[in-house]
Amino acid sequence: MAETTGKLVAGADLLVVGGPTHMHGMSSATSRRMAAHAAAIQASGLNLDPDAGGLGVRDRFMGIGDGHALAVAFDTRINGVPALTGRASWGIGRLPKRHGYRLIAVSESFLVGQQARCSTARPPGPAAGVARSAPSQAASTSPRPPER
Repeated sequence: MAETTGKLVAGADLLVVGGPTHMHGMSSATSRRMAAHAAAIQASGLNLDPDAGGLGVRDRFMGIGDGHALAVAFDTRINGVPALTGRASWGIGRLPKRHGYRLIAVSESFLVGQQARCSTARPPGPAAGVARSAPSQAASTSPRPPER
């Protein structure tokens, strides 16, 4: 994300936007500072991503401008009911739409655990089929509404 520029994104056919869930939604400067502080405690067992001190998805997206490509959104979050864990992908998924991109799949969550293993929050379904489709088929597929 730190190397994302408007020029780079303008040439893309598919924009993939994602980030971690912090405090029930997208990360903010405050939540990233809190995560850095928690990771600095040696007994925490947490590892901080090298780009964690930079801009978050929301701020970075404002710098890339409007586009007309296809887009998908995702988040990472701990395993649990979204009402309790939060789910940043819903907010992240709204960013591309506001800037002219067309979402081609429902925003997804990838579950992470203490061992940094990752799995999808739900079994593969129609959205996974869209990702494997030819671009012309994906462009004509409208996304399902977010699960609530």
